[in-house]
Parts: sequence; C-alpha cells; structure tokens
Amino acid sequence: KTKTKGGSDLTCVYVGIWFTVEATTPSTGGTKTLAEAKAQKDPFEETTKIEEGMTIPTGFKITEGESIDEGVVVQDRAGNEFVWVPVAINDMVMCRTHPTAKINYEDGEFSCEGQDHKPNQTELVGKLYANGTKEEFGTLNTTYTENSGLREPDILTDEDTTDYLKTIEASLTPETFKTQLQEEFYNMAKSVAENGGFYIGRYETSSLNTNEPKVISDVVPTVYIDWYTMYKNSKEIAKGALKPEEKAEKSPSVTSSMIWGCQWDAVMKWMEKIENPTITSATKYFITDSSGMGWYNGVTGSDGNNNSDHKTGVDLKKEGSPEVVLNRVKNIYDLAGNMKEWTLEADNTRFRVDRGGVYYRSGSGWPASDRDYGFPFHSDINYECSRATLYVNL
Repeated sequence: KTKTKGGSDLTCVYVGIWFTVEATTPSTGGTKTLAEAKAQKDPFEETTKIEEGMTIPTGFKITEGESIDEGVVVQDRAGNEFVWVPVAINDMVMCRTHPTAKINYEDGEFSCEGQDHKPNQTELVGKLYANGTKEEFGTLNTTYTENSGLREPDILTDEDTTDYLKTIEASLTPETFKTQLQEEFYNMAKSVAENGGFYIGRYETSSLNTNEPKVISDVVPTVYIDWYTMYKNSKEIAKGALKPEEKAEKSPSVTSSMIWGCQWDAVMKWMEKIENPTITSATKYFITDSSGMGWYNGVTGSDGNNNSDHKTGVDLKKEGSPEVVLNRVKNIYDLAGNMKEWTLEADNTRFRVDRGGVYYRSGSGWPASDRDYGFPFHSDINYECSRATLYVNL
C-alpha cells in the first residue's frame, strides 16, 4: 500500500535476478582542461581529471556544457547521459554519532574534526535537508535515530523482509541488506570526497525492468515495477561504459545506483538560486516553486505539446522564447513534474522516500525539492520511477 497525495493505493510484487560485478580501480589518464576534454570526440580510454573540478571516467565523453556550474553532460558507450554535480562532502554526509562535527577526508579515511573519531560505514550517514513533505528546503535533519524518521543508509524493519529481498538476491536477509546499503553508501561518499562530486542521470531511468536500463531522452521512464527491482537493476547501468567485448570479463570505471536522498538534496542545494521565470511571487525559486518548469497538470509547451505520454527529456518550451527549455535545469531534465522518483532514503519502518513533482499535480505544491513516501513493494503504480547516479570507482 502506498500513501500518496490524493492518489490511489495499489499493490503488486515483481521478482528479478541479482548478480554483482566487482569494481576495480580505474587507470588514470592524467589531467586536462574542460576545453581539451570537450575536444575529444571518442570515449576516454582512461579516467581523466578535469582541471576545473570534475572527473571523466573511462568509457565516457563530454557531449554538452560550457561550464561545470551550468552542467556538463557526459555520455557512455551505450548512449546513456549524465551530468556532473559538484559537491562539498560536508554538504552531503555527516557522522551519526557526531552530527555537528565537520567531516574531513584524507588518505581514504573520514574523520570528525575536533574528535578523536573516524566514522566507519555504520556511522557515516546522509545529510538530509528537509525533514518532511513541503517543509521549507534548507531545514537540516541533524539527528539520526535507528528505525525512526528520515535516514540513510538503512533498512525498513517492517518491509525489507526476506521474501521481498529475494527480488534483489535469493540469499539476501535484512541483516545482510543493511550491511550492503552501508557499504554502498560509504563507497559512494568516499568517491564524492575524493573527486568533489558525482554524476546524476540526465533523464529519469527507462527499461528498469531489464538488466539493460537506459538513461536516454524521449522515452517513457519505467513505472509499474517495485522499488526493489528498481534498486537492483539501477546497478546495471554502469556497464554502459564498457565496450561490448569487455562486458563479460571487465568491470566498469563507475558504480551506478538508484539516487540517494542526500544526493537529491545536494542537487537541490546546487540549484537553490535558480529563479523560476514563470512566476512573480516571493517563492520565485525553482526548487521551492516549480510551477511551469516541469510537466505538471495542465502544462503545455509553446509548441502545443503537453507530453501526455509522460516521456522524459521532452523539451518544455517557454511561450515567446522557444529557445528556453523550462524543464531542463543545469542540463538535467524533469527533476520537477513528470514522474515521482524513488530514492534510497528510508522513512520510519515502512516507507521509502520519493522526490520531485508528478504530472497530475501542481508545481507550487509539489516542487523539485518535494519529499513524499510510499511502500516499496508496490509494482502497479503508473507515476513512480527512479533516477540513477554514478560515482567514479577509486
């Protein structure tokens, strides 16, 4: 059963197959400027640092973007597109036992400034910037209580049962799943601290009901499957960086995942000064009032398109200024409107958190920063998809 804002309660279960490809430390191709990296038309054969502050993984090339702050788009060999999100690690993670201490990262380890303490993977947690639905963005959740409230990484003690976890892997138990989530979060955080950011899917994820999901435009993102299947198959996206002949024997230079809640909030923080050109009220910022900047109820582009199919990556053109694409912010599409997007964030003992607006609601009540929640086992809902992120393997 899923709690929605005026929506329906629907139920189903989907079963899939799970396997893991071990990541290896990528070889490094030195340092280039952004201009030099953009001039290379083929995917990089080695992971390469960019002087302006990003990393291009092996198997990716730059396709768009004039600066990091405007959004640099990379594409893998399979055509999937991602945008680099610059992040200061203290804007995204904290120590559960020392929540007010500044996090330092050096030589592959985290430490809490002013404390004789190095948080391990059971103590490093996501820093979440809005405690509840419609709460003003910027309210920091500085507490972390096991099995209570908003938090990550964690399991849902009432829902992440062995039966549901079989969707991910037959032998997975609540205890091993919790350890798995903690390890995945810790590895992601280390990469963000090392590289100064992560990649977010430019589009909502499609083909998530297969082991070859896509992050491409002009397709309907995957709905009608449960959270567990989306979590499992999101991991397959990283393989798009590999050449076809490499997929059976080589691990990719990146790890892909369903987006974490703190990553969503990091994107919102990156966008918090983006003004909404379609409104005149005091709440003029995109992340707090997304009216007109996404495919919401009654929205139609200047070309007459209302995106009734709910495809991702379809331009919402501004009336009178068709060169302005309203649903593309820092080169990322559909963070507001279109579909709700599942995250890895947990809420109390029963819910996973979804973010962003949805096509049958308004942009003022359901902006890009909106936080809602639902039961993860539902698989017959037509408006809940997900979005992928990548981090560079260390």
